[in-house]
Amino acid sequence: MSEQATTAAAEPVRWVTATVLAALAQRHLVAGSEFTAAQLASWVQPPLTSEQRVHATSRLCSLAFLRHRMELQADVQTDIYALTPDGQQAVEAAAAGHVRKSGPKGSRKPNLPSADAFSTRLWNLMRIRKMLTPSQGAELLGNAGDDNFESRRDTARKCLRRWANTGALQESVRRVGAAGQSNGEKRYVLVKDSPLPPNWHQANKPPAKQVRKHTGGAQ
Repeated sequence: MSEQATTAAAEPVRWVTATVLAALAQRHLVAGSEFTAAQLASWVQPPLTSEQRVHATSRLCSLAFLRHRMELQADVQTDIYALTPDGQQAVEAAAAGHVRKSGPKGSRKPNLPSADAFSTRLWNLMRIRKMLTPSQGAELLGNAGDDNFESRRDTARKCLRRWANTGALQESVRRVGAAGQSNGEKRYVLVKDSPLPPNWHQANKPPAKQVRKHTGGAQ
């Protein structure tokens, strides 16, 4: 066992993002290289926990080092990651013993989503129908023989909620479709059309609460 592997096994992985970059460097990945979440977790020794992997990939995606999409593989929604050109530079720096702690300087265009990604197809469906529930999106975008409805509905629910946070969709106040033990679900209406899905990273933040200053005198 190498000294590096011995060190990794002897102490907990604290700097998970740096550890992941080092693992990618050992795989000699280049821009455009793709891998699954399970592969990434297994490349680090000891293997990453689910929480560590999510923390690392979320951070690397926010730095524009990785690009993420969901893909149906063997009837299971799978997290797929692709290394970006900036990510390749970060990996090369990690191979040289350096860790990039920030993304590219200046403004940059967001990574374009894949045309066959579920989120892209869901957004195109919303543009056509103008109104959707998560169940409708999951049902209409299912492939023949695909019985993974619950996973698709969960993904659709997250996408629609995030797009509503950007102001592109209007979320219904009341739930619809309540039946039996189900209390229904929200309906979403298109209010701001665009060729590409909204960038939910730029979602509108709720206004900060104003703190009133009180004086000791009578009001």
